[in-house]
Amino acid sequence: MAVRLPIHRVVFWWAGFIVLTIAGERLELARLVRRSAAGHVAFLLGAGLFVVGVSLTTIGLDAGVRVVGAGAIALTLWLARHDVARRTIRQPGLPRFIAICLLSGYGWLGVSGVLALVSGDVAGGPRYDAVLHALFLGFAFAMIFGHAPIIFPAVLGWPVSFRPAFYGHLVLLHLSLCLRVAGDLVPSLPARQWGGLLNAVTLLLFFFNTGYSILNPARSRSPE
Repeated sequence: MAVRLPIHRVVFWWAGFIVLTIAGERLELARLVRRSAAGHVAFLLGAGLFVVGVSLTTIGLDAGVRVVGAGAIALTLWLARHDVARRTIRQPGLPRFIAICLLSGYGWLGVSGVLALVSGDVAGGPRYDAVLHALFLGFAFAMIFGHAPIIFPAVLGWPVSFRPAFYGHLVLLHLSLCLRVAGDLVPSLPARQWGGLLNAVTLLLFFFNTGYSILNPARSRSPE
């Protein structure tokens, strides 16, 4: 018989899948640079803390969410310290864009972690909105924006040439989300509404920029 639980009791399991999948992928790439044994242990501790927190949400939601927040903060610190993006950000064109997407996305993971640690079990309302959007929109979509120019050609066979206009949807993502989260925390309903509207515009701009780059490869260029 299926177990029916409210979304706020299972949403951190979904978050765990996203966060740990991305963190694991970045761990693999981090092997391209020399990493100490202490760095490896730090990753395991952060990931383990996150897993423990997600597991705790099934029996004690408040404690579980706070531990999830602590785990997210620990993973943010590890990614900011060890991710190869710290090096590729010095390169021009697409490598720099991807690095900026990743590093800025890690910032939103940290914001979500801090809010979860402070708020604990919040079943709805502005704080709940802030925690989830910082994670699922700020972190996850920054990862999508950064990986799309690589994933689309590899999976779909569609060439995506880098264009400086890609920074448009990345900057708008962060600005609109700052407005939305600020509206959650103040709280201010107009700020939340405008932030939500601009979040939608961000996604439309992402699809437009990516589609334009696919359909007009000759006009796409990477700055040197």
